[in-house]
Amino acid sequence: MKKIKLLILAVILPVFLFSQGGGVEFVPFAGYMFGGSIKYYEGKLKIENGMDYGASLLVPVHNLLDVEINYTRMESKASFSPYVGYGLDYVETNLVTNYIQVGAISKFYTQQTKAEPFGSFTLGATWFSPDDNSFSDVWRFSIALGLGVKMMFSDRVGIMLRGRLMLPMTFNGVGIYGGTGGAGVSLNSWVAPVQGDFNGGLIFKLGGN
Repeated sequence: MKKIKLLILAVILPVFLFSQGGGVEFVPFAGYMFGGSIKYYEGKLKIENGMDYGASLLVPVHNLLDVEINYTRMESKASFSPYVGYGLDYVETNLVTNYIQVGAISKFYTQQTKAEPFGSFTLGATWFSPDDNSFSDVWRFSIALGLGVKMMFSDRVGIMLRGRLMLPMTFNGVGIYGGTGGAGVSLNSWVAPVQGDFNGGLIFKLGGN
């Protein structure tokens, strides 16, 4: 948790320095995330799908561009299913998936309408945090690509709907060990789980005109 706070603080301060002062938008959201899976030589690691939630802070820097600071969290399960012949056991654990990212939301056109479609790109860190000692915490660089729409009901309140493709760059060093007679097998992979989500949230505009 301390790492998350430091990362968020490190990206918030520069963003506010470059803000045009048009009003910051705070967007708490909830949705559904697809966990993805990874195939190893020894077996398959699967992250279950689940509900996710979080918040975005949108800071205007241009009439077509907002800087986004985003935190997303999913609480689900992860399981490792070994292939026959490796002498490993099936392992399951609760898993928290955290995305801490910063990037940009770009509107498709300048005209002000009730529905404003946009594209988004963010990058940062993904933290996989299991509660079983058979697994290790894993931090990975990640990116997320999104498409969505913003709809304002008033000058201060609206909704934002979005779908994202979320890509941790690697997922090696998972730290699952098994075997007999004290022997261990460390599972490593350069293949990242392909994840994604659909979410919706309320927009609260703070400050500005």
